[in-house]
Amino acid sequence: MLCSGFSNNKSVFASDSSGGDYAGYKPGVTVEANAASPTGYYATFIYEDETKAATKVELYSDTFLHFTIEDGFTRPYKPEEYKAGMFPAGGNADTTYYVSMEKLGKNLWGVRVPLSSGAFVYNFRITNPDGTTTARLDDPNNPTLMNTATGIDSLSSMVYVPYNSKTMGTGEWADRSVELPRKNKNGKVETVAYTGAAGDTRGLAVYLPHGYNENRNKPYKVLYLSHGNSGDKYGNELRWMNEGAVANIMDNLIADGTAEPFVVVTMNNQDFGWDYKKIEEDQFKYIMPYIESHYNVSDNPEGRAYAGLSMGGITTSRMYYHHADEFAYFGIWSAAATGDELNNIDTYSNLDKPSVMMGAGTWDFGLKPVQDLSKALDDRNIGHSYLEIPAAHDWEVWQLFYAEFVENHLWK
Repeated sequence: MLCSGFSNNKSVFASDSSGGDYAGYKPGVTVEANAASPTGYYATFIYEDETKAATKVELYSDTFLHFTIEDGFTRPYKPEEYKAGMFPAGGNADTTYYVSMEKLGKNLWGVRVPLSSGAFVYNFRITNPDGTTTARLDDPNNPTLMNTATGIDSLSSMVYVPYNSKTMGTGEWADRSVELPRKNKNGKVETVAYTGAAGDTRGLAVYLPHGYNENRNKPYKVLYLSHGNSGDKYGNELRWMNEGAVANIMDNLIADGTAEPFVVVTMNNQDFGWDYKKIEEDQFKYIMPYIESHYNVSDNPEGRAYAGLSMGGITTSRMYYHHADEFAYFGIWSAAATGDELNNIDTYSNLDKPSVMMGAGTWDFGLKPVQDLSKALDDRNIGHSYLEIPAAHDWEVWQLFYAEFVENHLWK
C-alpha cells in the first residue's frame, strides 16, 4: 500500500520568497506533528499539475469533516475547527470538503490541513483554462492502487495520520493507528484477472499475510470481501485494499498477535448490477475455484468467511440466507436485504450455525435495514453481534468495522 511520509518536526513551518510556507516540501503529501494544529498533526499537500494549464486547483475529500454526537450529522465541523472527541465522517456530496490550493510556481500547488487519526481518502479538482473542471484526480505523486493484471485503478489517494491522545482525546474510536502502514512485517496485495460468470475478464485483489507459505500443510483461512455500489464502473475490487486500508489493518493486527494470518480476497460485484443470482454464480463457480487453485486457502466452510459494505452488505445478507453452511463467519455492514427476503427469514436454514457480526454508522443511511435484520434474529433467538459507530456511509466507518471484525470476531 502506498503511504504518506511522517515526520516528528514540531517547529513552525519554514517560509521563504520562493515557496512561502511550502518551501522544502516535495510533491505528494507529508504528515507532520505540529503544536499549531488542533489535532496535533498537519498534512501538507503539494499537487503537481501535469496539465501545466490549471487556473485553479482544489483538494477535496468526503471524510475530512468532523461531527459530534451532540450536533449530529447536520452540523459538520471543518478540519481547522477540530476538537478532541469529534468523529470523521461524510460519504456524500453534501459532506465533501473542498479547499483551494495556493499556486506555488513550476506547476505546483499547496495547501495544509489538520487531520485526526486514521486513513483518509483525498482527490483533486482542477479548473481548466476554458472554465471547465476535471475532478476525481488522484495524486500523481501518491497514486492509488492499480490492478496490474487489468490496468484498472482505484479511485482515491490516501493520507495516514498518527494518533495523539493529548489533542485527540482517549474516547472510543479515537486511536486509529491500526489503519496506518507498518515499516516491517508487511504482507502484500496481489492483483489478478480471472474469467467471470459473464464470460468477461474481471479483477480480484488478494491480500497475502507476511510470511505467506504456498506450501504450508494447513491451508490459510480466507475472507471474501465485497464492495458496494459506488457508481464508478471500475476499481471496486481495489477499494477495500486501498480506501479501506485492509492491508494495513491486517499487517498491524497480525503483527500484534490479535489476529491469525489469513488471506483476504476482494472482488467487483457491482458490474452485475443487483443480479444476486449472477453474483452468486460468480462467487461459487468462478471466484472460489480460481482462488482455491491459485492460493493455499481453505476449501472448507469452517475456514471461509464472507463480508461486505453497502451493496456488499446486502450481498452478504443474501449469502447468509442461502449459504449459511458454506461460510462460518459473516460481516454485514451498512445495509442488508429487506422486503420479502427479510420477511421470509423463517424459510432459510442453518442461520444459527455461522457467527454473524453486523452494524452501521450512527448517521448511515443503511442503518435501518441492519437494525431490522438484527431484530429479526433477536426475535428468533439467533445469536449475533451488533455494533453502531459514530460515522456515516463512508470509509471511516468501514475501516473500523473491518478492524473490529478481524480482531474480535473472525475465527474466534
